[in-house]
Amino acid sequence: MFAAMLAVGCISSERQKENSDQQDIKATSQAVLATIEKKDVKGFRALVGVPLDQIGQTEVTLTRKFERICDVYAEYIKGERPPVYITDSVSTFNKRVVFVPLYSGKGLKGEVGQVRLMLLFGPKTHYKYDKISDIALQIFNHNANDLPLPDSELPAP
Repeated sequence: MFAAMLAVGCISSERQKENSDQQDIKATSQAVLATIEKKDVKGFRALVGVPLDQIGQTEVTLTRKFERICDVYAEYIKGERPPVYITDSVSTFNKRVVFVPLYSGKGLKGEVGQVRLMLLFGPKTHYKYDKISDIALQIFNHNANDLPLPDSELPAP
């Protein structure tokens, strides 16, 4: 009986930790989107929690990347802030993957098919989830061989 209660307690503790992690990721993701909407590069830089050389960036290249993301975001997002999808996936370096779909088009061949932001968090053993580890703008064209995740794994906006 004691072993069963201990097992239930451990499972409950793990769920609380996971929920806490997801809340941190969601809050940080919303903060990142807010800096993009305001075009606040200093606020964005404060949300990057890793040394820039670890992600192959400098202050200049990160600023350029952020400005490009702001431009694309403004082009595709009119009105409501897009949803944040926290996946169970991890990147090559064990970073938690989060997607923010900006656009899903059904246009003709050669046109943009999907645009989304990919936010990376962690790894948890090195960095808290109150900051991002990296950000990437992903643009998928209809005529490219690069295919995004199937719609069943990532809902369109």
